[in-house]
Formats: sequence, structure tokens, C-alpha cells
Amino acid sequence: MDSFGWRLENLREKKGYTKKEMSLRLGFTENVYGQYEREVRRPSLETITKLAEIFNVSLDYLIRGEEYRQNTNSTQKEQELLEIVSFCKEKGIDDLCIFQPKKWVILSKEDIKEINDHFEWVVQKAEVRSKEVLD
Repeated sequence: MDSFGWRLENLREKKGYTKKEMSLRLGFTENVYGQYEREVRRPSLETITKLAEIFNVSLDYLIRGEEYRQNTNSTQKEQELLEIVSFCKEKGIDDLCIFQPKKWVILSKEDIKEINDHFEWVVQKAEVRSKEVLD
């Protein structure tokens, strides 16, 4: 497993920053950041949080070198749902009806079939549009 200092160095180089620039970005004197990379000094939690923000990585990756996995035994359906939720968040969709389980309680099987049929119809329209753009 890679060390914390190595991860810092790798992330800094990917961003194109010097050690001096990183120290100044964090509000320290010129050589403090280099001490983190050499693992001579350990950053505070506040500094680690700032580093994660600067490098756009999770705290788990920065500290442990791997992303947090909540449940490695999740089923295929759970994985698919997580992918859908992630996709919706990326597209800026926060208030989709699928995320409102209290509303689903009153729906009948016929209502859910209607929702599914409507979704399939919208997908078909999008496929036709997509083909027209390519032609």
C-alpha cells in the first residue's frame, strides 16, 4: 500500500503545484508541506480536509489510499440503484420521484406499470432523436 506522503506527492504533481505553492495555499511557511510528503510531520484534521478539497479526493483516499466501501456484499440490484442515484446526482437531479419513498406507498401495481411504460416510451423517443442526430 502506498504511503500518505507518496499519495500527497502524487496528487500535488498531478495538479502541477510545487511544495512551496502548497504550503502557501494551506497558509503555512514555505517548507511545511514538504514535511508532510516526507512524513516528518503529520497534518491536522483541518489541514487534511483542506488537502482533500484542493486535490478533489475523499478523505478516505487521502488517509487510507482507498475509497470507503459501505457494504461489499451488496446485491446486483442495490449496485444498479446506487449507479442510478449517482448518475442522477451528476445530472443535477435531486428531487426525482424515485427518491421519495413515501409517495410510492400509495401506488398500485397498475400505477407502477404505467410509470414503467411511460419511462420506456420516453427512452424510445430519445433513441429515435439520437438516431436522427447521427444521420
